Amino acid sequence: MDPSAQLPRLNVHREGTGPTLVLLPGLASPIREFGTVLPALARRYEVLALDLPGQGGSPALPAPLRPDVRALTDAVERELDRQEISMPHVLGVSLGGRIALELARRHRAASVVAIAPTGPVTPPERAYQAAMFVSARLLTRALAPVAGPLLRFAVPRTAVLGFLRVRGWRTPADEAAALVREFATAEDFWRLLRYAALPEATLDYRMVDCPVVIALGTQDVIAGSQSACLAALVPGARFRLLPFAGHSSIADVPQRVIALVAEAVDAAASR
Repeated sequence: MDPSAQLPRLNVHREGTGPTLVLLPGLASPIREFGTVLPALARRYEVLALDLPGQGGSPALPAPLRPDVRALTDAVERELDRQEISMPHVLGVSLGGRIALELARRHRAASVVAIAPTGPVTPPERAYQAAMFVSARLLTRALAPVAGPLLRFAVPRTAVLGFLRVRGWRTPADEAAALVREFATAEDFWRLLRYAALPEATLDYRMVDCPVVIALGTQDVIAGSQSACLAALVPGARFRLLPFAGHSSIADVPQRVIALVAEAVDAAASR
């Protein structure tokens, strides 16, 4: 059987007009990760936000397929074909950023903004990452039943989202609750962690020929120096630091994220 025949349809949110911009969330994060910036982006672009396989509203890859970066990118690419989109601009966070870079390597992206993509690390750094993700999963599972009322208040919202966002109080309460519930219940969390987030999967990025911006929050407690290493591997990539921002910088510095997208799109248009 053709492996691509096993790739599921992904949950899609589409709105806006203009150049197509694909949004790819991070591990155990739903489309709502982009809630703070989506309305502004939809005024400039045709936005296509995708839930990755095994999280949000998208079914997991079937058991014979390991959900590594390549297989996840295959699923995203297949969905782009279904949506009749050939060369979109792409904004990805964390694991979504890795997939965005793989789309660029396959010549399926007009430009890429990758926020905190994980890359080359030492075994101790990878063990630290694993501990962070597992701890976050256990914490959010404990808090998910009370996430709605608890996260109405700025102090607990900031504390609970601290592993992702420095300025958690800026995240709307309903979005914060959705993020916590998804991290707690993402269907394929453990397989995604094992095969996509943690393994060393540095690819040969010499084939990337579109504008790439790789950004990292200065208070990122997960990606560390990995994003800078990836920026050195991607030809012509621009590296940007996001002051006072965490691993998922969307709600921390929304206007800066929107500006990074505009920077990449303008660079593609000037070619």
